[in-house]
Amino acid sequence: MSDDASFLWVQDDDLAEDVLRRPRTRVEGLPAEAGIWIFVLGDMTIFGLFFSVFAWEGRQDRGLFAVSTAGLLQPAGVLNTLVLLLSSYAVVLALHAQRHDEAQRVRRCLALALGCAVAFAAVKAFEYHHAIDHGHGLTSSIFDTFYFVMTGVHLLHVLIGAVLLLVWRRRAAADDPWPARRGLAEAAAVYWHMVDLLWIIIFTLLYLVFAA
Repeated sequence: MSDDASFLWVQDDDLAEDVLRRPRTRVEGLPAEAGIWIFVLGDMTIFGLFFSVFAWEGRQDRGLFAVSTAGLLQPAGVLNTLVLLLSSYAVVLALHAQRHDEAQRVRRCLALALGCAVAFAAVKAFEYHHAIDHGHGLTSSIFDTFYFVMTGVHLLHVLIGAVLLLVWRRRAAADDPWPARRGLAEAAAVYWHMVDLLWIIIFTLLYLVFAA
């Protein structure tokens, strides 16, 4: 083998080792790191199992599910849907502002999103109070069990998402360059959009499907 060929071979080995050492947590063109997407897909798979069992049980006893659906506060469910849609829009604006180092705008947009999270929790607490006052509890019926479990677990997701948004907001004005803040901002945004999407599905199943 010639010296030139040997030189090229060594360079190729070095390049291969460099490629192997590179972190592979980010997928090109995809916001946030791969880990958050794995978590989101796993979380949605678990919810998907809940949704499938709920639909199956509803087909077995349409009468009970129709009566139970009629007892829900549909205006409250619609209001919470609009609230979360507004919050997701605010998060989109916050992420755009963060990418352009507009810290004050980021903080304002995230303040709106956090306000929406508080409003969502308040409306849901009112719904729980209304349901319990009318004799509906966790074990009152199979529908009530699904209602309290699905909305309760989702509410926990809202609270976790609010914590992520709060941390993001506090770090929005940091002097770190965008790449250093990208992981937190994009992960929080992806998680919050998942929370919004899950609620839209939950709202459709609980409030609309068996109301017809």
